[in-house]
Order: sequence, then structure tokens, then C-alpha cells
Amino acid sequence: MKTNSTPIITLESLKEYTDLVVYMSENVTILNDINKIIRRNHHVAKLGCMMMVFCEEGEANIHINGNVFLLQKGYCAILPPGTVIQSYTLGANMTSKIVSISQNFLTETLSLKKETWNIMSYLYHHPIFPINRNTSYKIYLYKELLWTLIQEKPHAYSQRTRSFHFAGMICEMFAMLNEQIPHEERKNIQQNRATFITRDFIHLVNADNGTHRSVSYYADKLCYSPKYLCAVIKEATGKTPMQIIQENTIKQIKYKLRHSDMSIKEIADAFDFPNPSFFGKFVKAQTGMTPLQCRMSKENEE
Repeated sequence: MKTNSTPIITLESLKEYTDLVVYMSENVTILNDINKIIRRNHHVAKLGCMMMVFCEEGEANIHINGNVFLLQKGYCAILPPGTVIQSYTLGANMTSKIVSISQNFLTETLSLKKETWNIMSYLYHHPIFPINRNTSYKIYLYKELLWTLIQEKPHAYSQRTRSFHFAGMICEMFAMLNEQIPHEERKNIQQNRATFITRDFIHLVNADNGTHRSVSYYADKLCYSPKYLCAVIKEATGKTPMQIIQENTIKQIKYKLRHSDMSIKEIADAFDFPNPSFFGKFVKAQTGMTPLQCRMSKENEE
């Protein structure tokens, strides 16, 4: 199977950037200079977390999802998981802080509401927003308070205090974004987003030929949480991701059983089942037949 060579930036991978890290916890990492991160990933990377790039001084042209956007002082680039980013063209004295949020924390904070899907889709094409004292005062206050909290000497409740404030800033930010989506875009945006994710999911499942059978495997490949992927696929197709994965797997297995000379054990091994017994139970559950009965069956393939 052909693999995607584009590096994926996650909170785990950001641990190696010790010279850039300002703050790090289980769900949040704050860094300086996103351009160095991209350069170390061969000038292009896909996000497996959400990034908020706050421009503090200067300006830069940043390549996001194939388009060029101007990021300047007082503005923020809000980049959801799945965003493809490329190197800056830096202006003089450009400085920034990058807040990276794990997918799990993002999902737990925002929940899988229709509004959340709308905003994520809108951000794909409109990632730059003013975040300053005049345009978004509450978010500005959250940001300034968080900068203060992460520099203070830790105490027994520091982690929880910071976590609550990060969650509050994210919620206020998404509430602001939800108000800014034009009415004419709002009607179709959810369906388009679901179609985009579903298309990529189906492509990966078909290309995998039935070897991987866990939702988490595909969720990781697509840079979404398993819960989010399940909700989107169910909404778009009426089926769960697991149903689609198993349907594809049994289709591939039936073809091998009927059109190859491989033994049942060899086919079980080819599809990475732990043993022929487990393979037999899977085929029986999906088809109502044993592997041998399926091999001998004259029915047409689905």
C-alpha cells in the first residue's frame, strides 16, 4: 500500500523540540517559532493536533492547505487537525507563540456538535482571525492570563487551573467563530465536510485490502479521534466505520477464498488474523458460513 510521506505533527512529536517548548502538559504544548518546526519536517507537515499561532510582532505569509494567508500582529491562525502547513515567508521582527491542543482534549472540550463540524470546515478555508483587545476581548484576556499562569511557580492545583483556562479559551474562540460563518456557507458546510472525511476514509479502507480492522487505525491515519470519525461516518453513510471496515474485509476474504489456491491458514495469515480459529469465527459471523463453506459456495460476490 502506498503511504503518505508527509510528516504528521502531534503533541508526542513536539516533545523533541526542547529548544522551542515554553510549556508542555499531557494535552497542551506551547512553543515559539512554528517555522523551525516546519523546516525540520522538510518544509511541509500535516497536523495531528490543533494549533493556534498567535502573531505577537511583525508579519508572515503562511501556506495553509495550499493557499497563502497573511498573518500579522494581533491576528491568530487557527489550524484544526488535518491542516497541511508549509514554511513562512517571514517579515522583519516576526515573533509568535504556538498553542498546540491534543485531539482528545479538543473533542472533550467542544463535544461533537453540528456547530463544531461547521467551524472545523470553515477554518479549512478561513484560518486567520483578529485576536486582540479590541476585536475579541474575552479571548485576549484568556490568552494573557494563560501566559501568566504558565510562567508562575507551580502549585498543587496548577495543572487543573491551566486546563480549565485552556478549555475556556477554546470554547470562547469557537463561539466567536460560529458567529462569523456567513449564513450562505452554513447550510452546506456540514455536508461537505462529512463528504470530504468519508471519501478519504473509504479510500483508505479500500487501499488497505482488509488488513487493518480497527477504527483507531484509520482515525490515526486521518488525524481525527475515533469518536469524531465514528460520528461523521455514521452521519454521512448511515453505517459505522466498523461496519464499513468489516464489509470490505469480508469482501476481500471471499475473493481470496474463491479465486486463489491459498490454504485457509495462509489466507488467515495474509489478513493478519492471530490464528485460523479466530479467522473462522470472523468469517462465520459475517457470512453465516465457515471459510470452507464460503470457498465452496457458488453465490456471486457482493
